Amino acid sequence: MNPGDLNTQKQDSAQFRLRVVQVPLSCPMCGAEDIMTAWHLHTFEYGTGETAANLQARVPVRRCHTCDFEYLDEEAERLKQRAICDHLGVLAPEDIRKIRENKGMTRAAFADVSGFGEASLNRWENGLSIQNQSNDRYLRLLASPEIVAHLRELTSKQGPKTRTAGAAARRFRCVEMNEVMEKEQKAFRLRLVA
Repeated sequence: MNPGDLNTQKQDSAQFRLRVVQVPLSCPMCGAEDIMTAWHLHTFEYGTGETAANLQARVPVRRCHTCDFEYLDEEAERLKQRAICDHLGVLAPEDIRKIRENKGMTRAAFADVSGFGEASLNRWENGLSIQNQSNDRYLRLLASPEIVAHLRELTSKQGPKTRTAGAAARRFRCVEMNEVMEKEQKAFRLRLVA
């Protein structure tokens, strides 16, 4: 292999890594891939009662040429979620994910340093729930490298957060299994009573 071939191979490899594969849209009704997208200003209600607000978001409306079905997809829901977060004055899911990823941290590592629950971070990053104002302010502070460095230092001094079996035993009452209990457990059956 001559040096020119190696250079061409590197360029081809770089082009391959930069290529984005877009999955074709398919109709949820008929499965056809003949989808047209039109952007519309979508008005929707957020909240209930006196606190309800009419919000607007520019969303893609998909229309199937085959069966004429019109629908909103995940992208529209993400844009509506952003409109809700803007209305509430909190970070949108992709902003929260970006804060964590900019620190080069997994969700577990970020949860360990911040004190947030990993499940809460997952819900916020995926738009399944919206963080309250105090958690939002804390997340904004976590965007600062100095604060995260300070928190990392604090957590390293405290050591890993692992719960020992002894700690669990002190917290919860443990029942020791014996032969009689095992025999009763095996004999137990649910019966239908008329």
